[in-house]
Amino acid sequence: MKGFTCLSLTLMCGFMVSATANAGCGEMQAQCIVFEHGETTPVSCSISVCANTSDFDTYWTLSNGSEISHHINANKTTIKVNGQTGFALPSAILQDKLSCYSAPGINSIYCAKDMLL
Repeated sequence: MKGFTCLSLTLMCGFMVSATANAGCGEMQAQCIVFEHGETTPVSCSISVCANTSDFDTYWTLSNGSEISHHINANKTTIKVNGQTGFALPSAILQDKLSCYSAPGINSIYCAKDMLL
């Protein structure tokens, strides 16, 4: 019985460690770019990325108050730009390794450089 208890505790610890080893978050300060009314404006921003084995989330908070979220899992992708359903611009039309987001009815495009999201 003592061997069974040790085995159970070992397996339980293994499951606890493996679950945390498959998830993580990171945050970075970046220089985002806002394209609005034909003008380009650099804006400081914070970009957070969290991922586990089934979900991937990014959150952008720009110093001008704008917010972007991008959630991906096996079933769907959800993008929000300032609370509205948004979209990512296709990388094929972008230059300089930009990741860009916008939404219908919004006259702004929000981009960050060197972010493969």
